[in-house]
Amino acid sequence: MARFTKLAYGDLDPPARALADRVMSRSSDGIGGPFNMLLKSPVLGQRMVDLLDYFNEGQTLLPARCRRLAVLILARASGARYAWWSHSTKALDTGEFSAAQIAALNREKTPGGLDAETAATHDYVRAILNGTPTPEDALARLKAVFDEAVIVDLIVLCGTYATVANLLNEADVQLPESAEDTLGG
Repeated sequence: MARFTKLAYGDLDPPARALADRVMSRSSDGIGGPFNMLLKSPVLGQRMVDLLDYFNEGQTLLPARCRRLAVLILARASGARYAWWSHSTKALDTGEFSAAQIAALNREKTPGGLDAETAATHDYVRAILNGTPTPEDALARLKAVFDEAVIVDLIVLCGTYATVANLLNEADVQLPESAEDTLGG
């Protein structure tokens, strides 16, 4: 039995329908994934989608490869299978990370072949998962490659995707039928 009611487009009231239209215009997942949960609270959903758009449409100062790495670390740590599947697939398809690097992340290890930015991002996101404030050495490595505006973007990205992981986990969002579940395996 589903933990939350799955909304169909035809059942949405006007504010939720406006959000659904916005999401469907840019999401390969349609109103699945975390978006179905956000449709239940359209005002909050609009604000979350604004944040996701900020990170995914090139407005953030954080490099794309660092964003993807942070999301993968967060998805793995939270056990968010849908997020792990979606972002590991995209990372492989775009060549952002190799299969060996994805496998290392899945084992919660540091992948080989990271440049200074991605290595500092990896260490900082892993540290942020252990609570704040993060150790000074992790912050110092991040400050060596990014200015503080980029670091603020990374901190907010971590909070945003932790929220997305919670939505996915609480709704027990399943992988598409043809998808292979590789998280933790």
